[in-house]
This record gives sequence, structure tokens and C-alpha cells, in this order.
Amino acid sequence: MLFSTPFFVFLFLPVFFVGYWFLPARAWVLLLGSLVFYGWSEPVFLWVVVLSAWIDWLLGKRIVEGQPNRKPWLMAGLVANLGLLFYAKYTVFAFENLNGLLNAFDWQSLAVPKIALPLGVSFIVFEKITYLVDVYRGTAKPSESFLSYLNYVFLFPKLLAGPIVKYHDIAAQLNQPTHRYEDVRDGVIRFLTGLGKKVLLADLLAPVADKAFDLPATTLDPATAWLGLVCFTLQIYFDFSGYSDMAIGMGRILGFRLAENFRDPYLATSVTDFWKRWHISLSTWIRDYLYFPLCGKRPSPARSYASLSACFVLCGLWHGAAWHFVIFGCYHGLILVWDRAFGLELQKRLPRFVNMSLTLFLVMMSFIIFRCASVGQALQYWAALAGSQAVAGNAVFLEHDTMTALCASLALVFAPLARSHPGEKPLSPHRAPALLWACVLLLLCAGKMSVSTFHPFLYFQF
Repeated sequence: MLFSTPFFVFLFLPVFFVGYWFLPARAWVLLLGSLVFYGWSEPVFLWVVVLSAWIDWLLGKRIVEGQPNRKPWLMAGLVANLGLLFYAKYTVFAFENLNGLLNAFDWQSLAVPKIALPLGVSFIVFEKITYLVDVYRGTAKPSESFLSYLNYVFLFPKLLAGPIVKYHDIAAQLNQPTHRYEDVRDGVIRFLTGLGKKVLLADLLAPVADKAFDLPATTLDPATAWLGLVCFTLQIYFDFSGYSDMAIGMGRILGFRLAENFRDPYLATSVTDFWKRWHISLSTWIRDYLYFPLCGKRPSPARSYASLSACFVLCGLWHGAAWHFVIFGCYHGLILVWDRAFGLELQKRLPRFVNMSLTLFLVMMSFIIFRCASVGQALQYWAALAGSQAVAGNAVFLEHDTMTALCASLALVFAPLARSHPGEKPLSPHRAPALLWACVLLLLCAGKMSVSTFHPFLYFQF
């Protein structure tokens, strides 16, 4: 069950909200709705996550701060969660690479197991780890109720693609969510804004990006390659930020305040700044639960750089079990080390526009690694951008609605430049016009969803 389908928008969501608002025992209604949402496609995985959550809940009681011998219980929880993630997401990758090594020595290869990937497993595991670590650090108390903890794990707005919610940020809200008309109103506006980003912008740009990246890279002319890259750069932003807007909006309607996940990332003035604006919940999770433990309290520059590099290699691997994702992580890790060592000081001497342009260029180059199926294809795509391949034209012609979506996307990305401090604080909308505009968006999205092919969210695969 996915957010941008008519079934979810016009049937599941209204029925669920009516039950949530008018039936007693809202916590149970929330859990039932979240379990139905998650188990709709593959119910077998539902019980795997419930069992894993039950283990977390029991372990949380064992690792309360001040209790003796609590570290082994924390380690047991981390091993159990990371073991689940590795088994589900990386077993096939490990077998394929091991077979490649065996074949190099003419040894018999192993049978590769067939393992289905549970929906949202990367996001769920990261959130479950925050619970155990927060309890260990004393940042949060263990959940008194298994029902409350299940609602943290299965809260359906953020379940499949984030934002990643840290337990200490939502623990109090789970026990006493706020229920106000203003939250419902603002949540509806935010949800429909995200739906519009996904259906009216990202889904219209997707076919152009797909066509460019699906063509043999050796047949790409520079114009098509650049058009495909621009469309994908806009698609992935509006697709993922659209999901985050919808999740934050639905959370607001339910009485929860989920953290922001994007803040004008394409206006960043460095790659360091980019990761403070893009998928903020992931970058802060990496900082709090991986980078700081690796660095220690007073790290040397060498240890700090090594920890930063390792974090982003793992960040790339988190995105997918493939070598091009590892290269994607290495790429960003190296640039972040450069920023910390030299780059940020050098950029202070350059105009802001130059820094923004250079950062956007570097990010777009990394998206080629992210989008291509292999490192070899990425290298060929870079060559096509530079026009170094002798090819016949493979022009992609834009339909009227696609051109409109492209222009609107570019305008929305760069519109915050009109503010004195873009990205620092969103403008507060006037509520009546915003509600009217949200209604228009709903009608436009309904029309689009009824006549077009469904495009899944890009980050569902992670």
C-alpha cells in the first residue's frame, strides 16, 4: 500500500482517520491501521518485525542505565537488528561476490539463496537501534508498554521511507500525542503538498530520466545525457521530499511532530552543507549513532577523517547492496574529508553563487553513480556528458506536461533564493489560501492518478 495511489488517498486514509478520531483507544486504532498498512502486500514480514520488536522491548528493560552488566544486552540487541538487516539485504550480494571470487580460481560456485526484501527494512532497523542506544545512554526511558513501542516501530506515515525517527524525539508524544484542529489543518496542507510533488512533478519527470539512463550509454548524445541527469536530479528530490512531506503531514494529523527531512538541499554551498539539508534524519542518525562512537571524545584529525569516510561508505551500502552504492558513499566521504581539511576554508574566498554551482555540480555527478546500474555505466554516462563519445543524436522530446513540470520544478528549487536567508526558515503560509491551494492540488492529483501509470517512490527500495 503506497501513499500516491487512489486506494490509499481516497479509501484507506479517510477510513483510518475516522476510526482514529472517533473510536476509543486511539493507540490500538493506530497500531491496527499501521499493521494493516505494512502487511497489506507481504503479511509474512509483519510477524518478523513484530517478533524483532518484542525482543527489543524485552532487551530495553535489561539495559536501563545504572543496571550492572547491561552492555552485553545492548550488544545482543544490536547484533540481532543488524543481523536481520544483513540477512535480508546483503546475503545475496555477499554470495554473488563470493561466487565471483570462487570462479576466479575455477572453484565451484555456491547456490545463491532467494531472499525477499522486507519493506522499509533499513529504516525500521535504524529506528529500532535508536531505541536500544537511547535507553543505554539514558537519553530515554524504556517503553513501559509494548503497545507504545509497537506504535513507534510501525507508525505508518514514516514506516517505509522515513524520516528516520529517533526514539528520544517521539517517546513523550507516543504517550500523549496532541490533537488540535490546527494540527489537522496544517497536516492536510502538508500531505497534499507532498502528494503534488510526487504525482505532478516527480512522476512526470521520471520517464525522461528513465529513457536517458536506460539507453546504452555509448549511444547517448550530450544533450540527452544532460537532460536525463537534470530530470533525475529534480525527480529524486521531489519524489523523496514529497514522501517526507506526506509522512510529516499525516503524522501532524495524528498528533505527532516528525522532524524535517529536507531544507532546500540544492542551494547548499558545500557538500558538507548539502548533507545538513538532504535526508537530514539519515545524516543526523549517522552522526549521533555511528560517527561520534567511532571518533571518541577527542579524536585526532586522522581518526576524524577515517571515521567520516567509514560512515559514508556504510551510508552508501545502506542505500543498496551493490558496488555502485559503495562508490557513491566513497565519493561523498572523500569530498566531506576534503571539505573539513581544506575546502570549507577555501570556499570562504569564493562568491556564494560559485559555491552553490560547484556543489550542485558535484552532487549531480554523484547522482549518476546512484542511478546507474553499474560503475561501468556511470563512467560511460560521464563520458556522454562531456561529449567524448561519437554518437548519432538520441534526442528526447518533451511533452507539454513534462516541460511544464520541468519548469515548475526548477522554479520551486530556486525560489528560496528570493528570501534573504534561503533554507533557514520556511515562510508561514496564509491558512485560507493554503487550504484552497491544497484543494486544487488534490483535484489535480486525483485526475493525474486516474489516468497515468503508477510510479513507486524511489526510496522504497531501501
